[in-house]
Amino acid sequence: MDKQRKLTEKRTAIVAGATARTGEVVLRTFLGAGYAITATTRRPERLHALLPQLPGSDAVQVVQAELIDPAQVERVVQTTLDRFGRVDAVTTLAQAGFLQKPFAETQLDDLRRLIDGNLYTTYNLCRAVLPPMLQQGAGHIVTVAGGSALDPGYGRSLFGASKAAIVTMTKGIARDYKAQGIVANCLVAGTIATDEARRYLDEEALRAAATMEEFASALLYLCSAESSGINGTAVELNAREVN
Repeated sequence: MDKQRKLTEKRTAIVAGATARTGEVVLRTFLGAGYAITATTRRPERLHALLPQLPGSDAVQVVQAELIDPAQVERVVQTTLDRFGRVDAVTTLAQAGFLQKPFAETQLDDLRRLIDGNLYTTYNLCRAVLPPMLQQGAGHIVTVAGGSALDPGYGRSLFGASKAAIVTMTKGIARDYKAQGIVANCLVAGTIATDEARRYLDEEALRAAATMEEFASALLYLCSAESSGINGTAVELNAREVN
């Protein structure tokens, strides 16, 4: 009972897609800041194997969920409320696989896959979490987009379009509910030096990329009460990729 009471006193976050490449660092960063976390994944065995390596992991509950299914996302939110009593922040690391293909070589199914995996999953999460946040009178929503959302590179027109929609949706949420305590921002991340990126980036590009720790720290800040003066904004994390 004492442990449960301590968990309900913590600031609480939902981290969706927690088995993404940045997931371990994000979970470690949020736990280090004293958060209680609901971590969603389609592969719970991977998270359960990871958690013993993370200090404070008893404050993490793992929920298996397909974010494309609104009912499953609503279950994630309700499970969080049942255990922790509130939802202070939400973010998502889940996304559709990357697509880089010249526009004339794309198919409608390519766009559908990107919209499903990027925009629809983010919509479901934001839609499900807003009612309890509004009831609380406060909440931080942090969506994630790539730099292609603002300036698509070669072959990234569809990928960028699916991410640009997230930026616009996030700004709309902020404007709809700014008077009711909701803070919604989109973290627009440039290149992140994940293990996969290290296999194809040259040395100069790696030096310019954001570290996974920088990415996680930016998410943590935007999910925190300290970021309340930033709302309805696309916050660019371009690290040393300065044009």
